This record gives sequence, structure tokens and C-alpha cells, in this order.
Amino acid sequence: MNFSNLEYFVAVAEELNITKAAERLYISQQSLSNQIIKLENELGVKLFSRTPALSLTYAGSSLLKRARSILDLHSQMLLEIDDIKQNKRGIIKIGVSHTRGRVLLPDILPSFQAKYPLFEVNLVEGNTETLESKLRHGEIDVVLSFTPRVQDGIESIKLVTDRLLLVVHRKFMNELFGEQTDFMRGKFSSSVDIAAFKDCPFLLLTKGNRIRTLVDNFFAKNKINPNVILETENTETAFALALKGMGITVYPEMFLHDASFPQVDFFPITSEDTLATLAVSYAQGRYLSKAVREFIDIAVQVWHNKVNVTL
Repeated sequence: MNFSNLEYFVAVAEELNITKAAERLYISQQSLSNQIIKLENELGVKLFSRTPALSLTYAGSSLLKRARSILDLHSQMLLEIDDIKQNKRGIIKIGVSHTRGRVLLPDILPSFQAKYPLFEVNLVEGNTETLESKLRHGEIDVVLSFTPRVQDGIESIKLVTDRLLLVVHRKFMNELFGEQTDFMRGKFSSSVDIAAFKDCPFLLLTKGNRIRTLVDNFFAKNKINPNVILETENTETAFALALKGMGITVYPEMFLHDASFPQVDFFPITSEDTLATLAVSYAQGRYLSKAVREFIDIAVQVWHNKVNVTL
């Protein structure tokens, strides 16, 4: 048994289709089938049931877990050897949340690329929970996202704390407060009273998203059952619709930059429960290549400087 055998086996076990696995591995179906049969003969067990469709046997399921761990350790070993050889060519796999990538990456990646011009950067986008899982399983090297819900096995370094803003179209302000609109606008400029908008239509992210969880907890704490007329996976979609007056939404302050949107008001939600902490995270106890360590240092330095400038 060698690493190639295990890679072939894992590909077939994950695809459960010889044709797709062969295409993934860039080898012929016959060659792949022969390798699997050879591995089964070597181990003396059947790894797959072939009828009515390809599926893992109990032995195959057991081997899959071990094979993934072995291949992961092998990958870590090669990374360490590459560092010892001072080879600056390689791949860094970066996980980044759907919503925050456009804000976090532009100030980090150019600096990293200047130091490691021959490195290929693979971006994996997803929600925080998905990225945490991939980080723990060695599928990505580092994550730029919210601090993990479950910190076990993960180290995190805080980059910045962002607050959420209630995005309210001027038409809602006029409908709710009439002649008192300007006064209420000034009153809410430092901290919004969410109860004032409890009967308005809301545009929110789908459940499971970290921002949605924060907002739901905030509503529950204030004993409000919001009238959610639309849910979306995309923060920018909700924001664009809020700009058109379809409903009220919640938007991260760090996304605004210097843009001007005169048709809406941005009222800060000052509850501690809604503060979103962004961090750079990596798996605890895993070997980090020199390039990954450098990426982490750059991320921390860039955002440390940005926060100081803001202050």
C-alpha cells in the first residue's frame, strides 16, 4: 500500500462513481478499477459493494477515515520539508466568509503576494460553520471570518470588531414619525430603539448565517417578532432592496466605507450581543508552513494598523 493507493481509494469513496473518480484523478477507469482491486486483495477485504450501486462496505468506511488522516499527515510532512528546502513555490488555501471577503482580502492578499509571488492562492468561500469544519479537517490552512462558535481545536487572533447598522429607508421614517422625523433621526443616530420599527417589513439573511443569529437573538431579547418578508443568503441583495424601500435590513458598518446613500438612514445597534468579531483562525496543533504564518502576520498587522488609524 502506498499514498497513491490511498488517494485513489479516497477519490472513489467520495465520488462513489468510478467514472467521476477517474476524471478527478486524470487516469483511466480501467487503471483505477485495477488499483482498487489490487488494494482489496492486499488488505484481504472488500472495500466496496458493487451492486446495485457502488457503496462502501464497513471495512471501506473504516479505511476512509484512516486514509484521510494519513494523507493529511503526509501533506503536512511535505509542507514542512518544503520549508526546510526553502522552496517558496506552493499553495495556500484560505477560507473566507461570503460577506467579509471583499472587505478583508484587498488589504491582505497584495502584501502576501509581494512576498510570495510564486504561491497559488486558493480561496474557499462559505459560512463560518462550514469553514470551521474544513479548517479542523485540514482542507484549508487559515480562515478569515467570525470567531468560531466552537473554539476547540482552533486558535484565533482578533482582527477587528464590527457593529451592525439598521438600514431604514426615509419613507419608513416619514410614515412612522411624520413631523418628528428629524428629531427621531437625531435620537437614533447614536443608538437605535428597535421597538420603534417592530411593525415594519424586514429583509434578513437566511437562518444559520452568523449575522442572522445575532439579529434573531437581539429581537428575542427585545421581545420582538419581526415581520420578515424576505430572506436571502446575500447581504448585498438585502441591502440593495433596502435602498429601494422594500424593507428594513441590517448591514455591517465596515461595508460602508465612504459611500453615500441619502435615501436611507443608518442607525447603530449598540447591544453588546450584536457586535461581530472578525478573526484570522488556524487549526491548533497543526504544522503551519512559513507562508501560512506569514499570511497570518500580515492579516494581523494590516488590521491592527487600520484600527489604529480609525481611532
